[in-house]
Amino acid sequence: MNCFVFSGVGQSVRSSSRRADEERMCADDSGRKSVDLNRAVAGALVGAVSLVTLVAQPDMASSLPAPRLPPINMKDPNRCVPSSSAMGQANAARDKLLDLRMCDLSGKNFQGYDISGAIMQQAKVDGTDMTDIVMSKAYASDASFRNVIFRNGVVDRVQFDRTDLTGAIFENTVLSDSTFEDAILENVDFTDVYIGDFAQKSMCRNPTLKGENPTTGAPTRESLGCR
Repeated sequence: MNCFVFSGVGQSVRSSSRRADEERMCADDSGRKSVDLNRAVAGALVGAVSLVTLVAQPDMASSLPAPRLPPINMKDPNRCVPSSSAMGQANAARDKLLDLRMCDLSGKNFQGYDISGAIMQQAKVDGTDMTDIVMSKAYASDASFRNVIFRNGVVDRVQFDRTDLTGAIFENTVLSDSTFEDAILENVDFTDVYIGDFAQKSMCRNPTLKGENPTTGAPTRESLGCR
């Protein structure tokens, strides 16, 4: 709305001092509106730039920084003997750190286990049966999970970056927000997995995503929905 100072015919002539005050008020009001308009335009531009950045770089979340890990307690004789949590935690809350770094768990049976929050960096878990496992928020980078069965598991928010998953079976597994940056995905079965669009598109660009699973016969790229 514009600001006017009236002095037309039929109006009482205002004193020069009051007219000057009104003109100053109009000028101040116009200045505030101009500042508000500039702020609104600037906010819109920042929002547009942020949106363009997110659209242009959809895979930013797929490359997460490595967490700071405590030293490995090599003196603990039971460190590589994982036990299932009875807390039923969805956010990896534990009363004790489950540190499985550099452990050899090959061929073990972990069906139905809850190992949420486990640190499994550089662990060897080849040929392990993890059917129905709950593994939320585990850190499993630079590890070996060859031919592991994750069928019907909840394996969300897990870092599998640079991990060898050759021949693994993720059939009907929840993989939302898990990352597979530079992972080896040859002969993996991803049939009916639950995974986000951005992560799926990023994995489809992985050159190792090929072959077919030797156990289920599922073609790897097609099972993940890649063209």
